[in-house]
Amino acid sequence: MYLLQLVVVLALFHFSSADVVADPEAYMTAIDLIKYWGYPAEEHEVHTADGYILNLFRIPHGRRSRTNSSCRRPAILLVHGMAGGASEFLLNPPPSCPAFLLADAGFDVFLMNHRGTTYSKRHESLKEWDNKYWQWTLDEMARYDSPAVIDRVLEISGEKGVYWVGHSQGTAMGYMTLADSPEYNSKVKGLFQLAPQGSGGYTTGIIRAAFWLYETAKPVVDFYRIALGSHEVSFQFPLVYRPLVRLCNIIPGGDQICDYATHYLFGPSSRTLNILAVRRTVEHMDHNPAENVRRYGSETPPRYNYSRIDVPIYHFLGDADYLGTKAEMDNVLLKMLRKEVVKELIIIPGYNHIDYVVADDCAEMVFNPIATIVRNQESGMCEH
Repeated sequence: MYLLQLVVVLALFHFSSADVVADPEAYMTAIDLIKYWGYPAEEHEVHTADGYILNLFRIPHGRRSRTNSSCRRPAILLVHGMAGGASEFLLNPPPSCPAFLLADAGFDVFLMNHRGTTYSKRHESLKEWDNKYWQWTLDEMARYDSPAVIDRVLEISGEKGVYWVGHSQGTAMGYMTLADSPEYNSKVKGLFQLAPQGSGGYTTGIIRAAFWLYETAKPVVDFYRIALGSHEVSFQFPLVYRPLVRLCNIIPGGDQICDYATHYLFGPSSRTLNILAVRRTVEHMDHNPAENVRRYGSETPPRYNYSRIDVPIYHFLGDADYLGTKAEMDNVLLKMLRKEVVKELIIIPGYNHIDYVVADDCAEMVFNPIATIVRNQESGMCEH
């Protein structure tokens, strides 16, 4: 085993020193990627009520837009999935890149980076190597990150409301934010939920096995949390990252694999997974019985009340998605949401869990329909 590890390290070292011309996008930040394709890019700070400092990216208009036009650009916020960041909406060239497609369709595009991700690892008083920095879950992200970002988007854009496009975990954030802070229903014009997430109880394939494993090992996980505290789980190692980029660029078809792997998984320099955020039901975080009693007054966490959500919701669901399934939609989400707010369920043949943001036909299947729905509701919207 140790011999195999040595061979892998030596191989990676060889590739790191090899003279291989890599795809320049593999080493770019999200802002660099936006500018590389000729779009305007802005970066804004967002301070949450509990002291975290988030980076919010903005593409105020498309490549060929007339900046002096009197037409309106509705604000739209793209919210990433777990262990991702804004980069997941920037991986493809403009004809199939979600952020660019929406900018060219007449939107004022904002991209969120939740706490702990590559571009949002600052705090007003804590450092990222402090255990206390990592003591948060999805509950805190919904309670503090999302409202602060929504308010900042409205401040920057001058709009009275924002459209929310969530992918995977980003859909859960949309539901949880409006359920926990119902006053924000008046600030969100609609939820476009890609790969909508509910309880996780109706996953299939290897994802279902992972949930079962977590439930089985939960006592061990609880002990781990108490013994070692909260911390980052990342791949922030140049010895691995840069050789992987070079390796991707010398194998057939590896350039595309390289872009997806390095930005989606590394982002581009680290991948953060808050292990406290893993859950199976649509409840607040299930810490452990003692901590639950301290926080909630009972040994079990309270459920989120999705009946408080009062904005139009459009669901996009791939029929090859093992994580966001039709059974999950029918048995969990549609039962928790009020019928009048669910406007449409769009089933996309062949889409898996990440195709919504990286498929070559995501414009046709996902983002052109979103633009059409919004355009039918917004008068005087820019054409491009």
